[in-house]
Amino acid sequence: MVSRAALLLAAGLMLSTGLATDAQAASPKTIAGYTFPATVSHGGETLELVGVGLRTKWFVKVYVIGVYQKSAKRNAGHIINANEPKYLWLHMLRGIGGDKMRDAIDEGLEDNVAAGVRKRIAPQVDKLKRAFPKKIANKLDIGFFYAPGKGTKLTLGKRGKGTFTGQAFMKSLWSIWFGRKPADKDLKRGVLKG
Repeated sequence: MVSRAALLLAAGLMLSTGLATDAQAASPKTIAGYTFPATVSHGGETLELVGVGLRTKWFVKVYVIGVYQKSAKRNAGHIINANEPKYLWLHMLRGIGGDKMRDAIDEGLEDNVAAGVRKRIAPQVDKLKRAFPKKIANKLDIGFFYAPGKGTKLTLGKRGKGTFTGQAFMKSLWSIWFGRKPADKDLKRGVLKG
């Protein structure tokens, strides 16, 4: 029979060598004065915080982002491609015009998604862009929750603003922040760092 001390030693070695999990146990993270909880519950699922990042433009803080997944891994490919419940939580640090958000979506998709895929998901992208108001307020929480087989649900504050179908749409949207040419390299780096 294996002693309790031997089991604890083995568990400690697994953790220290990174064999137990890809990401350390989630804990709350604060960035630019905003704290993201260690876990969130959506659609009956508990999702774990992968990491957080800060979006800046011309040295101005625009928003912070928290990335949550069912199987949290600090890997850009996994964040984009995992067909599992996951959540992008943006918290605005300043107000911006809705047109700026729409332009950023177009630019991010053009930089990271093949033309054929963009054409295929165009109706969903147009629907997404129409969901944003004329003004996006400071301190507004914007959420994108993806559930396999159901699609990506957009929330602005506590209000649902529509669901966008398809795994291709979800992957394309997540690619804006984690693709080969992300909206903000430092934001991507921050999330992957944890």
